Amino acid sequence: MICKKKSYTTQIIHTPGIAVVTGLKYPSRTAIQMLSELYTPYSEQFSLQAKAATNGALTKKSKSLLSEYCKKYDDSSKVDKASALNSKVEVVKGQMQDNIAAMLKNTEQAETLAERSNQLNEQANVFQKKSKDLRKQMRCKNIKMTIILSSLVIGILIIVLVPLIMRAKKAADGNRLLRGAFLEELEDFEYEE
Repeated sequence: MICKKKSYTTQIIHTPGIAVVTGLKYPSRTAIQMLSELYTPYSEQFSLQAKAATNGALTKKSKSLLSEYCKKYDDSSKVDKASALNSKVEVVKGQMQDNIAAMLKNTEQAETLAERSNQLNEQANVFQKKSKDLRKQMRCKNIKMTIILSSLVIGILIIVLVPLIMRAKKAADGNRLLRGAFLEELEDFEYEE
């Protein structure tokens, strides 16, 4: 009798008269438990017939009994507590592996974010240094321009005002001379009268 669920690489476990074919991952103790449990009812029903039977002669007659046991033992975790525990352990193991993978991914992302923040911090420091340097350069340019403009204004004022002052002085000196000459004449005129 063949229990069809999936194709497996097989192992054969047998007792006199009965054999069980299982996949390699199917627990041997569960297959042996099935053989032990199946041996008594099978022997009671088919022991005499099994000794004299030809190949495939008991297939139809024993099908219901074997099918019942195949269904019962198809999922080893339902009949074997150790298999059930193993299944639960495998589920937890899978979840833990998923959790570890997620944690590693999160760690990678955190490291990437830390790298990016360090790069941004470095860029901010460079930007701050360049802005300070630029501010100093602009301040020096402003001072130079202020000095140049002040010198230019003073120069223009000197160029314009010096000749005016010189003329005014000459005119003032000339007026004094004229005034002095006028006053002398006036005095002379008063004396003559």
